Amino acid sequence: MKKNSNIFFICIAVVLMTTGSFAQKQAIAPRDSVKAFFGGNKIFVNYGKPSMEGRKIFGEFVPYYKVWRTGNGAATTLTTDADIEIDGAVVPRGIYSLYTFPAKDRWKLIINKQTGQWGTVYNPQFDLARVDLDVKYLKSSVEALTFKIEKKSEGGGIFRIEWEQTELSAAFQISKDGLLPSPRDSVSVNLDGKIVSIDYSRPSMRGRKIMGGVVPYGKVWRTGANAATGLATAGDIRIGKMILPKGTYTLFTIPSAKEWKLLINRQTGQWGTVHNARLDMLALPMKIKKLAQAVEKFTIIIEKTGPRKGLLRLSWEKTEASIDFSLRAE
Repeated sequence: MKKNSNIFFICIAVVLMTTGSFAQKQAIAPRDSVKAFFGGNKIFVNYGKPSMEGRKIFGEFVPYYKVWRTGNGAATTLTTDADIEIDGAVVPRGIYSLYTFPAKDRWKLIINKQTGQWGTVYNPQFDLARVDLDVKYLKSSVEALTFKIEKKSEGGGIFRIEWEQTELSAAFQISKDGLLPSPRDSVSVNLDGKIVSIDYSRPSMRGRKIMGGVVPYGKVWRTGANAATGLATAGDIRIGKMILPKGTYTLFTIPSAKEWKLLINRQTGQWGTVHNARLDMLALPMKIKKLAQAVEKFTIIIEKTGPRKGLLRLSWEKTEASIDFSLRAE
């Protein structure tokens, strides 16, 4: 009996030692941070710092085409005392979580408004912005994930992320006068007693190249800023040859140099960067017109062209996109 007891305790000891060894290998990487000051304003990144440990990182340990916490353990955070712009995206002073979307030759930096969560918790409805990262391949490997904030001047610098033989970077600028907000606005029209309305945010040009720049061609655009642009109609409406039943929807567009496409989507209440193509109700071409003078603030107008007819016009910079619609006969 005593011999059996000894064997039992030896087995328990072996299990504990094995478990401890496994846990040690799976231990959360140490936290690290980097900071820089711009005119007395601090920009600070805090992140978990995993190491390669002989593994192939990008494309395997960090898979392509999936959102990555860009670190280890708790979510990676960006704290900025100043309003900044990254690749045209407005980031007001505050605290954010940073994620990335890795791809073989093109990465995205995701700035998300949710904070305090574990790194694997990602809610796209809280995305503030997604910006392109420049990708460079290094001659020698970087063993541990490393963030850097490179100061170019008091007016801005470069965020850098290095691991394995990949370097990612994004330039940023400090806003001296504070960022202009993108206020919500709404427009509506009464067609034979039925209200058609659109609720949207109005970003400004602020000296930036908009079409083909801040608003890239060939990609789904929220058609505004911040939360998704909402469309509500109290009656069934005909757009082109398609019928949109009365209800509440989200409006997106796909801009291009020669033609725009209007997308009307069943999902509502989401952040503007969230687009589920499977929920698209309509996808229709819009007419394009070049304006003689630039429109500083993105503007949506619903113009009444008849008792039951209207014209939807979207204007920004020197581009106007439009499409006719009408109230369906009951």
